[in-house]
Amino acid sequence: MANHPCFAILLFMHSTRWILQPLLILALIAGLSSPASAFEMRMVADVLSVNAKDTPLRDILAQFQEVGVKVAIDERINPLVTTHFENREIGDGIKHLLADCDYALTWQTIEGPAGKLRRISEILVYKPGNRRPLVPLPPPTPIAIEKRTSQTNSIICLKNEVLLRLRPGTNRDQLLALLHATGTTVMDSIPALGLYRLHCPPYTDLANLLNSLSQSPLVARVEPNQIYRSLTPSKFPGTQTAETPHPLPNGSGPAVAILDSGFTPNMILEKAVVTTLDATAPGEPISDPVGHGTQMAFIAAGAISPQGGNVFSDSQSGSIIPIRTMDATGITSSFTLMQSMIFAIDQGARVINMSWGSPTDSVFFNNAISYAKQRGAVLVAAAGNEPIDQPLYPAAIPDVLAVAALGPDGSFWDQSNYGSFIKLAAPGFATMPVGYKGPPGTYGGTSIAAAYTARVIARYFATHPNATSDEAIQTLNQTLTRPVTGATHPEIPRLDPAAVVDYLK
Repeated sequence: MANHPCFAILLFMHSTRWILQPLLILALIAGLSSPASAFEMRMVADVLSVNAKDTPLRDILAQFQEVGVKVAIDERINPLVTTHFENREIGDGIKHLLADCDYALTWQTIEGPAGKLRRISEILVYKPGNRRPLVPLPPPTPIAIEKRTSQTNSIICLKNEVLLRLRPGTNRDQLLALLHATGTTVMDSIPALGLYRLHCPPYTDLANLLNSLSQSPLVARVEPNQIYRSLTPSKFPGTQTAETPHPLPNGSGPAVAILDSGFTPNMILEKAVVTTLDATAPGEPISDPVGHGTQMAFIAAGAISPQGGNVFSDSQSGSIIPIRTMDATGITSSFTLMQSMIFAIDQGARVINMSWGSPTDSVFFNNAISYAKQRGAVLVAAAGNEPIDQPLYPAAIPDVLAVAALGPDGSFWDQSNYGSFIKLAAPGFATMPVGYKGPPGTYGGTSIAAAYTARVIARYFATHPNATSDEAIQTLNQTLTRPVTGATHPEIPRLDPAAVVDYLK
């Protein structure tokens, strides 16, 4: 039994047994069903267990990265390790593993409603007496799974992660006991939303874990860490590349935060950037492996205007906060997005642009949207680039402006999503100086329409600095152009040039 994550609870917090008995039974079942392996490592709450026989050290250290710990090592180091220990304090366990190496550990404090938790965040491994530059181990590839939520619905989420909100009054010791009982560990938190991000062992049945946590009297709500995907714009072959725009002057007015694939720094937008963040690799310089986020930055800052939307003067450039939320494949998680949203709010963003989506909703994400709105932000999201008449989230969340796309002639784009959740349609075609996974040229999509709408709303705040988010939206709704009877999707109002001029007067 000592090889299973639930073992620690037999010796931990005897006084909380009345809380943990149902969870302990489920943890025992999960542990007994785990596959036999020559190597096993578990980091549960604040303790470490390792069972290894002739296992390369790098294979062991790679498991730390699965739990969100950064690892860099001298490339000459990779001995075979044979060891067995249970439930050692993490620092002591690492000391035992790296007894023949020099090493340095970095620790972080995770804040949350249950109090402060100490967590290891980085391990550096050196060769004694002969140090060389260290090589980071490759980051783990996120594993997405499909979890059925009903007979007809399912959700795409990360396999080994869940998001947790505790009931008010839960203390640190109770949280640690809960982690031990379920074999999980805290990877991160969002204190403003009261959320914890938990990692669970690879063999865990996610449905069982979610069920057991939801039944705990300590837990207010638990959700999978949901996957969101970027929206692929349409590229029109044979189109000319836009002329390179002149560098923008210093950005003015409240900033638009762009939660997207990242940002490639350039001289044109240099003065418009307030700050940046790579949420996929905090502390690293921001980049954009696919170009989508950089395209949105050109639109939101005002360096590029979509076709049918050029009503601004050169002096009306805006400020932007580019945030990379997606990996190179164009996917991200709800936790990363919510964390990025809180960063944007803390940096003073009044508009948040979101050009990605999921067919399933999330209570936690709705909470994050409400928090951002209460802090004075307007949230804008692309409606989707498929005409399927089905909601896409976060666009379909009531407090979000869902934006469809207009074509170059001002008519409704035939590939834009539509439906009752759409709030407006805006110009969605632009000739870009940067490409999306390819060369520059003319692109179309609801992403462009959303970024343009975000720019317009930011200009409203620049001229009405004391306006609330509700006032900005109400005024926008009053100025939108209503399509004539008989037009495609006549129920969807348009943010055309006349509406923009009226809105910003």
